[in-house]
Amino acid sequence: MTLSFELDQDHSDLEQRWDLARLYLSPSDPRIDADLKASRRKAQKLRSKYLGKVAELSPAEARKLIDGLDEIAGLLNKLFGYAYLLFSADTQTEDNKKLYARIQGEVPDIKNETVFFDLELQRMPENAYQKLLRAPEIAEYQDHLGRIRRVAAHSLDELAEKIITLKDATGAQAWTQLYFETTADFRVKLDLPGQAEEMTLSQAYAVRETGARHERKAAFDETLKLHAEHARSLTFVFNALFENWRHMMGLRNYDHPLAPLLIEENLGPQVIETLLQTVEGNYDLVHRYYRAKAQVLEIHDFAGHDIRAGYGGAGSFISFEEGRDIVLDTWDSFDPDLGAIAHGFFEDRYIDALSRSGKRAGAYCLSSGPIFHPFLFLNYNYTLKDVIVMAHEMGHGVHNVVVADHQTLTNCDRVTMFMETPSTFAETLTFQRLLAREVNPEVRRQLLGSQIEAAILKIYKSVAVTRFQLNAYERRKNSVVPSSEYCRLWGEQLDAMYGDAVGRGEWDDWEWVTFHHTLNYPFYDYAYSFGQLLVYALMRKYQEEGQAFVPQYIKLLEAGTSITIGPLLEMVGVDLNDPAFWQAGINYLGEMVAEFEDSVMY
Repeated sequence: MTLSFELDQDHSDLEQRWDLARLYLSPSDPRIDADLKASRRKAQKLRSKYLGKVAELSPAEARKLIDGLDEIAGLLNKLFGYAYLLFSADTQTEDNKKLYARIQGEVPDIKNETVFFDLELQRMPENAYQKLLRAPEIAEYQDHLGRIRRVAAHSLDELAEKIITLKDATGAQAWTQLYFETTADFRVKLDLPGQAEEMTLSQAYAVRETGARHERKAAFDETLKLHAEHARSLTFVFNALFENWRHMMGLRNYDHPLAPLLIEENLGPQVIETLLQTVEGNYDLVHRYYRAKAQVLEIHDFAGHDIRAGYGGAGSFISFEEGRDIVLDTWDSFDPDLGAIAHGFFEDRYIDALSRSGKRAGAYCLSSGPIFHPFLFLNYNYTLKDVIVMAHEMGHGVHNVVVADHQTLTNCDRVTMFMETPSTFAETLTFQRLLAREVNPEVRRQLLGSQIEAAILKIYKSVAVTRFQLNAYERRKNSVVPSSEYCRLWGEQLDAMYGDAVGRGEWDDWEWVTFHHTLNYPFYDYAYSFGQLLVYALMRKYQEEGQAFVPQYIKLLEAGTSITIGPLLEMVGVDLNDPAFWQAGINYLGEMVAEFEDSVMY
């Protein structure tokens, strides 16, 4: 099989690009200036009216202030969303880069006008705060206000908060943008018959799944070697961002790098540490699976460049149209109303689907509650993995549409601990749908293997990345960390995760430099593991209850941040403080690994 990478000339590529004109017509659209001015004017007006008075407001006045903050946030989200979507799809066009840089500079400045609300709410006398919470006008915002109140001990004065916001635009955010602009220019050069001489990172990743073994090794090695050749600048970015996080932890008096995420949800770090330790205590499942995979592929020296290898045969090439139909069929079968939402993403052009030159790597869903419909960003390269990524992002998209229909913008922010659950649930539904209708034993084994590999990435690799980040954070406290030390720290995680089941080559330890979540969302990767294990608990309920489960699941989607993670999951019988919860998810995966091993034996 030979893939064509000349996608800019492919008419289907043009059909599967999103339509951003519903936000703004172009980077020079005069409405951008108008919205920037309007948001600044509204923010200044609120500040002038309410500064120093939050503790004295009646519930009705407080609700009016919150609604005003929502209106400003909506304008800013639309501005930032457009600039980010435009830049992601084409990082090379100067107008796109200029707009993105401009929005990154102006939006924080405007947000600074309203930072007084959080600070004054945090310092409000307890009796006044409790009285406000009991008011019916504030009922739907009780959890939102509770999150703000819980970080009171970690907030600085208004001037300091303003300085941090402004400095982030030329500090952490600027370093992250530099990383993405640099890596978007990367072209992997391969001297392979039937392949393009140069390809993007996303296209090279696809070769690691679809190519012959020597092609997989070449794509794997050249991709990491390319990053290593830019070690000086990319390592500098990682050092700068780890140091920035350390300074923020110190300034805000946090005692753990995960604390900012966990305090919002009223959870302690022991919850995540239990998750990490449970997963790490079950690395043998990873070892067992890759030994079985090596046996299927008849590879005696199974290595890092083999872990993504496809099993060949049916389904090794999946057209975009076929992938789309698989995802839509899954949603239609689960719930017709949710299926109709999924269809709308394609019919109304809310997706930028195919990989091409100048487009940044990766995939995401960008949303802003009721302000605008979510957009999906993909890099589709015609593999089963790409279908599953599409299913994942569609899970985010459907979730965001549902929550926007039931919550205000403030309550549409997704709970961090729950954020990856709807997307991972959509993935698992898609896998199960494919398995249920497949009768060919060989193809079933391929599908089962793909599902296990996705789970390994979500459960185990996410934990390994989180542990790497925590260790790198500690190491960065002492001094600047050289790239060789980052390689060593990641190598330790590979040793534990792969054991003697997966050999390592010259470049494997450099994989850390491709972890862009470390830059965008530091210490966030554990949420993928959490999401996958929670999904297995939900899948058990779905298998046991059938369609009676669907309304329960939709209620989870509708909740947004109107309720914290503990009470939210109690709605479906999940207790985060029970260590057996995490092990039950591991056991669910263990059953799949055992089934795969049985298929190899017979």
